[in-house]
Amino acid sequence: MIESVIFWLVVAAIVTTVVHRRSGGQADVGTMVRRFIEYGFLLALVGITGFGVAGVLAQVVGEIGPDSSAGTETTALWLTFVLVGGASLAGLSAWIRRRFAGDPSEEAAGGWSLYIAAAELGSLTGVIASSIGTLSWIISGTEFIDYWVAHLIVWSGVWAFHWRLGCRTTPRGTVRKQIYLLVGAAAGTIGLVVSTSFVVGHLLNWAYDGSMPDYIPDYGFGPEEASWDSAVDGARDATPAMLTFAAVWFWYWWRNARRSGHSVERHAFVLVGGVLGGLGAAVAAGSGLLFTVLLWFLADQGGTSATEHFDTAPVFLTVCMVGLAVWIYHRSELPDNERRSEVERTYDHLASWVGLVAATAGVAVFMGAVVLHQIMPNPHDWDAPLGEAMSGVVTLLAVGGSVWWRNWSRIVGHADEPSELGSPVRRVYLLTVFGSTALVVLGSVLVMVYMVVFGLLERDLGADELAWFRIPLALIGSTAGVTVYHGRVLRDGLRSMPTGVDDAAAVHVTLVAAVGGNWVRELIEEAGVEVRLRLRTDIGDFVQPSVKDLTDTVRSIDADEMLVTVAGDGTFEVVPLKKG
Repeated sequence: MIESVIFWLVVAAIVTTVVHRRSGGQADVGTMVRRFIEYGFLLALVGITGFGVAGVLAQVVGEIGPDSSAGTETTALWLTFVLVGGASLAGLSAWIRRRFAGDPSEEAAGGWSLYIAAAELGSLTGVIASSIGTLSWIISGTEFIDYWVAHLIVWSGVWAFHWRLGCRTTPRGTVRKQIYLLVGAAAGTIGLVVSTSFVVGHLLNWAYDGSMPDYIPDYGFGPEEASWDSAVDGARDATPAMLTFAAVWFWYWWRNARRSGHSVERHAFVLVGGVLGGLGAAVAAGSGLLFTVLLWFLADQGGTSATEHFDTAPVFLTVCMVGLAVWIYHRSELPDNERRSEVERTYDHLASWVGLVAATAGVAVFMGAVVLHQIMPNPHDWDAPLGEAMSGVVTLLAVGGSVWWRNWSRIVGHADEPSELGSPVRRVYLLTVFGSTALVVLGSVLVMVYMVVFGLLERDLGADELAWFRIPLALIGSTAGVTVYHGRVLRDGLRSMPTGVDDAAAVHVTLVAAVGGNWVRELIEEAGVEVRLRLRTDIGDFVQPSVKDLTDTVRSIDADEMLVTVAGDGTFEVVPLKKG
């Protein structure tokens, strides 16, 4: 196992070096490999020692509980892990500590930061699993397992130790990077959403099933299971996970990542993960609920009662409620900026794409199953009921059209801004829509021509074969309008783009400062400019300038290029330049 870890660490080091050098940087391959091997060994020893200590401690806890979890062989294994792993860990830690004392740049290297993140997040996984197991014994009344209690104690200590290490400051800032906080926040958010859905779902299922005393749910439970007691038991079983992930979410997001400053990574987490993820879940669940309702009125149920037909409504309602809560909260976390960031543009265009695909699919189903079906019916299914098809059409058009119109309207509202016209996100979206729909039209035409040629050669071109033309014709009819519209938007945007605007930022700033970091990303987001950072070597102590004051100053200057120099005390000077 250790050899496998070392192998992949070496591969990662080589790949990182190649990428770094191709981007113009310089790196010592030998130093990088040495760091990856050292920190890989350190990570493996932490895991071995942690499992050994937890195994020994489990027997101590087991003497307090009803049973002990280990016999002689297992005890020998845990003690071996403690003796060998612990001694090796102490020696390697002392070696690395002396290296840090002799060369402060070692602690600021990316390898140490990566080790801190891997050890912290790895121990966090152990804390989550053991916490859920321990809380299940306390809350749900499950069997006492000394293994979980011991691991909770050990991995909580390992996590706390590495958290403190990550808080240390280096010449490049803190050891822990914002991206690692966001990884922990993502784990907490996903776990909290899923576990909360289980709790809410059990309660809604009880409300639905319990209100139908004669109803036996189709998932095989007896009528006595649709009771308040069963709902409470189900919700109680999901509560340990909900409490554990709530604590993770609070610490990583609410307590730390939320306050770590605006950046592209943070915006991506909030917009793509929170806003778009929550909206997608709510839209999907709402679509399922709407489809179920329409199906009841438009399709023949074959004797199925309303109670049985709508038994999936609690599931859809649960996902819709939780998704809306996630969407509303993360929308409130977005900064209220005058200028749109690329992440905001990405969110608008992604959501618009999702809505456009759904609405286009609805139009295609309508044309193929309703309109063209009347013109060229298939003799085998010409009298098939259209209730299910129409339910799907109305759902796709209502939901997809609403999502597309809401986001596309916001895009159109900024269409007269040079930064919006020159945005790579806008270009990629329009070209993707235009190109993909054009390919659908071309592919449909090729299919129809092939079917005609093949039928003529085989001398078998009858009504059954012609009836299949409904599918490519429906695709052409649904995407032709989309192709024409987005092609015109793309053409008009290219004509309206001012001469010389070839990127998202109209203003270019050369920033000269001693230290970069989150404040530079905040300047890019707040001021809507392109920044080229140049690091000064003549300043020791550096005070971060006020991003708000610097943003206001940059916006107040009418120039396409400017030079910004930041002194060690945080004061700055902005010099407008003329393009040469």
